[in-house]
Amino acid sequence: MKLKILSRLIYFIVRLLNGTYRYRYLGNENLEKPRSKHILAIWHQNLFPGILAQNNQHYVVIVSKSKDAEPVAYTCQTLGHRVVRGSSKRNGVDKGGKAAKDEMITVLQTGIPGAVTIDGPKGPAKEVKPGIIDMAKKANIPIVPYVVIPDRYWSFNSWDRFRMPKPFCRIIVCYGSPIDQSLSFEAMAEALKNQLNQLEQKVTQSFENWSELDKNNP
Repeated sequence: MKLKILSRLIYFIVRLLNGTYRYRYLGNENLEKPRSKHILAIWHQNLFPGILAQNNQHYVVIVSKSKDAEPVAYTCQTLGHRVVRGSSKRNGVDKGGKAAKDEMITVLQTGIPGAVTIDGPKGPAKEVKPGIIDMAKKANIPIVPYVVIPDRYWSFNSWDRFRMPKPFCRIIVCYGSPIDQSLSFEAMAEALKNQLNQLEQKVTQSFENWSELDKNNP
């Protein structure tokens, strides 16, 4: 009961914060071709604004089974996303991660798009793990690099330097060029990492042209 109350309280605070944020979008044309069939790939440090930027789109996501992740799961579900629960291995013991991954692949094959933090849940930071590439290949869908950067934020002392946007900040959402699932694992991982790092630089510079950016999420 306490966990449910806490989850709802956190969701309420999140919605209040989100009401103060202003969003602009780059690369909307990169979602026109894959449209529903794709996986968004984002660094873990940008997870918070990444979730909120998609509150008018529905995605399938994997959230840990741990109690600490319950508020995240509740927030995602309440925003309309489909949540699959599973945790990565601990001491060589599977905590439901494989089953969650298989379930997500099944959902992706139905045409519902997905979203994945590709260096989570524990890092190393900004290193592409193979899970998203395996899912893209098995579901036969492209990966779309996804960058969400606030102009003002708090940075946590965590493995990923997690970012929490400050109230009333500006946030730019950027979609990269789709990465074809037919490429090799190595080529997909390299293309994804390179695009995410390059797009982050592009987004940071784009705050200077804020008034010219698109207000509409595709």
